[in-house]
Amino acid sequence: MKSRPSVAAWALVSALVAVYLGWGLLPDAALYRETLTPRVLLAVAAIAKLGILLTGALLAFACRDRLEEGNAARPAWALLSAGLFSTLVGQMSLAPYQLFANTTPFPTVGDLYFVLSYPFFIAAFLVFLRAYHDSGLPLGSIGERAAIVLGVGVVAGLAVIRMLQPVAAGGGELLDRILTLAYPVLDLVLLLPLALLLRIALRLRGSQAGAVWGLVLAGFVCLCFGDIFFAYFTALGQEHLDAYVHGTYILSYALVAGGARRQLQLLQA
Repeated sequence: MKSRPSVAAWALVSALVAVYLGWGLLPDAALYRETLTPRVLLAVAAIAKLGILLTGALLAFACRDRLEEGNAARPAWALLSAGLFSTLVGQMSLAPYQLFANTTPFPTVGDLYFVLSYPFFIAAFLVFLRAYHDSGLPLGSIGERAAIVLGVGVVAGLAVIRMLQPVAAGGGELLDRILTLAYPVLDLVLLLPLALLLRIALRLRGSQAGAVWGLVLAGFVCLCFGDIFFAYFTALGQEHLDAYVHGTYILSYALVAGGARRQLQLLQA
């Protein structure tokens, strides 16, 4: 049974995501013109992301501490925590602009930390795969794994290329275009080990471990969508659709934090 704090946290996250979805769908509604104005919602998104990222990073590191020395998954949780902390620092660099200047500049020094988070995340998933392989969990044959990676890579690659054609063809500074393209490309790389982990999670469905990975993997899929939305809307000059970007990132960070919390509960049981 879920604890009351957990239920309350998910209710709050759900309400936040619903608010941003509503903002994207009905930007001219009285609620968003008079009460939950764009300035208020940008500030709320900044604070929410900071709080959720900090929580997720601390929970992931706590999972690392709960595992004994020599456990193959221990460094993976440390790497996941490092990636979340790097993302947190990137968001911290943006927060002052969002809170006090009502703007989200791009690019900024924060992009250095956002990009830096990807090697940590990718390394974490590779270490998890190695740990599960060593523990005897069903990863499938080499041929099956190669087919999954190739299939996901081709499908996701074609989708990313099609969606980001306006980004590559658009104007703007070269650094802006490089960074805008870099995030979805890094997401594509991230999806490859994620696909293999998803296969494990599906085989573990109904188990506590399956629930952990269901949350973590859903979070990173949302992260991929958030980056693609950001790149696509920016390239098309559709900044008024930022509501979807904020909502997707909030949901992404919350799902990863929720997975880390579920794992910590298992380790404490």
